Amino acid sequence: MTANKKYELWFVSADDLKDVTPKKARDIIIKCFFDAQKATFAMAGEKLGKKPNEKELYEAIKSEVKKTFNEAKCDFENPTKENLRKVVDLLYIKSASLGTPKEVRDHHKGQIEMVLRRLGVFGHGILHKLTKSD
Repeated sequence: MTANKKYELWFVSADDLKDVTPKKARDIIIKCFFDAQKATFAMAGEKLGKKPNEKELYEAIKSEVKKTFNEAKCDFENPTKENLRKVVDLLYIKSASLGTPKEVRDHHKGQIEMVLRRLGVFGHGILHKLTKSD
């Protein structure tokens, strides 16, 4: 991969924070992970000789989020507040393994924390136990 990855910082909107349900939060998590990871996924596709378009990137990243729900033994279609906490923590860890810089991971996680707080989800779940420092 090249050293010039372009990471876009995503910001939670006022509309995102209105009437938050677990399903709405799940969809916001997908949007956030998409903006944080699309450069990485695009370069992976290019290495395979394919230049994916925005829709293909979105579907690949949504699939990765679904896979993370499955790995966490959580229901993607009917997420709970507790499941969202687990999945966000796992996505944070995954993004580190994909090479996403810590400042980008921390920014996006901070944005999602605002959404989770609207659901009454606080704390760090498994992330606090697994990653004391990077």
